[in-house]
Amino acid sequence: MSRTLPFQRSPHATRARLSKAQLLPIPRAVADELALAAHMSLTALRSGAPDIAPAQHITEAMYLAKFLAEAGHGDFSHEELLRADQSMAAVFDAGRASGTWTLAADDFERLAAIVSLYDHQLRRASFAALSVASDRLERFKSGEPYQPMHARKSAPL
Repeated sequence: MSRTLPFQRSPHATRARLSKAQLLPIPRAVADELALAAHMSLTALRSGAPDIAPAQHITEAMYLAKFLAEAGHGDFSHEELLRADQSMAAVFDAGRASGTWTLAADDFERLAAIVSLYDHQLRRASFAALSVASDRLERFKSGEPYQPMHARKSAPL
C-alpha cells in the first residue's frame, strides 16, 4: 500500500500557502461577477432605482477603485474622488427625499469612468490587493476617516 507524502502543517506553512495564493490575480469569475454588479448598479441609477442599494453599491465600488489605485492599480485622483463623492451625496439626498435614487446625467459619465476603472482593476489586481482595499472600505464604513495612502506608482494598464 502506498503512503501519501506528509505535508508540513505548521501555522507558518499555512500562512506561506495563503500568502502565495494572495499573489495570484482575482479569479476571472469573481472579477466578472463584481464588475457586472457595479455596471448593473450604475444602469439602475441612470434609470432611477426604487431603493438605495445601487447607490450604496456604486459608492463602495468608487472607494474600492480609489483604494486599488492607491495600491498601484490605475490612476484615480483625490479631486476626482471628491467630485464623485459629491455626485453620490446628491443621489442619496434626492433619493431620501423622493424615494427614487437617480444619478444626474452630468454625473453619469464621471461614475461610468470610475466603474470602468474598477472593472479593469478587478482583472489586473491581486487577491491580496482587493483584500486590503476591502478591509480599508470596511474600516471606512465603520467610521474611520479616509486617509489617502501614499500612492504607489501605477502599474501599466
